[in-house]
Amino acid sequence: MFHQARHLWTAVATSVFLVLALGYTYLVLTASERTLPPIATQRAIKADESERWIFVGDVHGMYDEFQELMHRVDAEKPNTNVVLLGDFIAKGPQSSEMVQYLLRNQNTTQCVLGNHEINVLFAFLNQRGLKRKLSNRRTHWDPVVFSTEDYIPPHDQVNNKHKKVAHELGGANLASLASLCSAELQIHLEATNQTLLAVHAGIAPNYQDYPYPKVKDITTMKYMLPKDHTKTSKYKFKNSSRWYKLWDRESAPEGVTVLYGHDAGRGLNLRKMTKGLDSGCVGGGKLTALEYVYADGKYHEYLHHVNCREFV
Repeated sequence: MFHQARHLWTAVATSVFLVLALGYTYLVLTASERTLPPIATQRAIKADESERWIFVGDVHGMYDEFQELMHRVDAEKPNTNVVLLGDFIAKGPQSSEMVQYLLRNQNTTQCVLGNHEINVLFAFLNQRGLKRKLSNRRTHWDPVVFSTEDYIPPHDQVNNKHKKVAHELGGANLASLASLCSAELQIHLEATNQTLLAVHAGIAPNYQDYPYPKVKDITTMKYMLPKDHTKTSKYKFKNSSRWYKLWDRESAPEGVTVLYGHDAGRGLNLRKMTKGLDSGCVGGGKLTALEYVYADGKYHEYLHHVNCREFV
């Protein structure tokens, strides 16, 4: 009797072990199947004088306001191109609608990735390892792969909200996002030999001295060391300066204008060579677009706004 009970418990324990092992194997295999296509760090396109360009600041999933803004700028007008300056998903309630808009209008809509898009992509790739936020004690993460580097976001910036958006959007939509967007977009205006340089956060005035930008810099920074542009941070540090002020002080490249978002605290920030368009929509501010249109031998700029409901 004792031996029979012993054999029975051994059989039960073995079965439980096999079930757990198979379950773990399934989780590992399904987790490893979470892949995304490599993302272009840089993209460049040429634009002729017949095209309008509409640059839009941080939408953050506020799709209703975005639609109102698109109606105001007449985005359906022929030869109109819309450029989303990153952080067009997350925080707000309609991230899925923003992605669907991008997919429906991919022939006329360009996008650069912001820190929140990258955080969502990272959360998708690391769903099992991500709890409430990204732990700095974990030693292995699956990076977001760019054409120039494998990128892991700062550990204090990825949280469960990004994981929720990743789950809502799903792998197919996120793969499309990775294929359609880049970290930096250069638009060369052939009629005037100007360049409109779109990034989410910012870029150094001597960016042409480097073969390619660092993803962390152009998607997260607000401050830069004037004497060493490789030293950047989202937060103020000793001897640092706002990166856009360096475009005023130094000999920045001629004919280049940087368009960016990311800095809702500073708000709308239109300077000669840099145009900050994050006017705090998701916090109840405005959603802003800057239009470039060619007429009478030069490009003209027109500013457009819509009011936003407060969501966060």
